[in-house]
Amino acid sequence: MYLASLSWSKAAEIGNGGEIVAVLPMGSLEEHGPLGPLGTDHIIPHEMARRIEERIPNKALILPTLPYGVTPALAGFPGSVDIGYEALCAVLKGCVDAVLRCGVKRFLFLNGHGGNTAAIDTAALYLYHKGGQAAEIDWWVLCGQLRPEWMCGHGGGVETAVAMAIKPDWVHMEDLFESRVVHLSPRLKNVHIHNVEFEGASVKMVRDVVDSIPSGDAGYGDSPSRANAALGADILDAVTDYTVRFIEEFSKANLGAGRQ
Repeated sequence: MYLASLSWSKAAEIGNGGEIVAVLPMGSLEEHGPLGPLGTDHIIPHEMARRIEERIPNKALILPTLPYGVTPALAGFPGSVDIGYEALCAVLKGCVDAVLRCGVKRFLFLNGHGGNTAAIDTAALYLYHKGGQAAEIDWWVLCGQLRPEWMCGHGGGVETAVAMAIKPDWVHMEDLFESRVVHLSPRLKNVHIHNVEFEGASVKMVRDVVDSIPSGDAGYGDSPSRANAALGADILDAVTDYTVRFIEEFSKANLGAGRQ
């Protein structure tokens, strides 16, 4: 069921069954390399949530998709929106309070953007202290755990493929151009957005991404050139299937386990 579709009186009855899981699809509006649309991080969780609602409408309460997130390092690219940690925390806590007033104590953050994690953790503990339990699924991490060949890099082939499966007219393969990375030195080479490799180990060194990776993609083996709609559809199906199974298990969990 969709929270936005209910009247307040019907929303008040949601928690009577005790096994509803509130699902908040969330992401960001930010650059995604040469091919990916700015909305990549929120259109993917949005589509997953739509499919989840179709499969288990009596177990999942879908909140409206949150399209903005925490992305200061990417704000140098045109079209990217950073609302900051404090603003996102406030919104997430407001969402938590709203579902608690509906009698729902289980919450799933269906996340499409890594920069949101600190705010999600804060909101999750906030919910826990109010007697609930939150979970976070980062779809781009999950897909690589389901199949190693689906390991995902920012703006790379996996993200672009899934976006293509959802919004094919938003991805333009003809715009593909070569990735460009500006390494700090010959021995301090970027191996991810904010990590460099030195003597076989990874060290975090935060820079504005427009300075370190001017092309905007950070696939590192996950080239945007491998994107195709069939690959994206397979990933979307697998991640959604897993999430449905997780929600069904989460809905039965004992929220009092281990509490003092």
